[in-house]
Amino acid sequence: MKDRLDMIGLYLAIIAVALGGTRGCNMLFNNRSLDKPAYHIESYSTGLTGHIEFTRYFDGSIDVKEYPGLGHRLFDSELHQDINGDGLVDRIRKNGSELKMNQLSEILVRETDYQTNKKRFDKADTQLQDLITKYPSKK
Repeated sequence: MKDRLDMIGLYLAIIAVALGGTRGCNMLFNNRSLDKPAYHIESYSTGLTGHIEFTRYFDGSIDVKEYPGLGHRLFDSELHQDINGDGLVDRIRKNGSELKMNQLSEILVRETDYQTNKKRFDKADTQLQDLITKYPSKK
C-alpha cells in the first residue's frame, strides 16, 4: 500500500512540475512590452499556454489579439479591432488553428452584425475597456 501511495505521489509531482514548467515558459515568452514609434504592445500570458496581445497604434486605433488558453496551434484565435479609438470593438476577426492553416472563419463588423452578435461585441468591449484601463496611453 505504501509503495502504491509513493508512486501516486511521484506521478502527481511529475504532473505538477510539467504544468509549472509549461506555465513558466508561457510567461517567459509572452509577458513583455514593446514600444515602437508607430505602436506599443503589452503582451501577457493567460492560463497554461494562452496569451493576449494589446496593441495601441499611433493613430489611436487598438487591436486585442486573444490566443486561446490551450494554445493557438490547436484552437481558434480572435482579433478585436477598435479602428477609430472610441473604446468600442469595431471588428471581430476569428481565425482557425494552425491545423486549419490559420484559415479565416469569421469577420463580424459592428455596423452590420451587432444586433445578431450583441453578447460577443459586449464581451469584447468589456475586455477592451479593462485593457485600456490597465495599460493607459503613454502620450
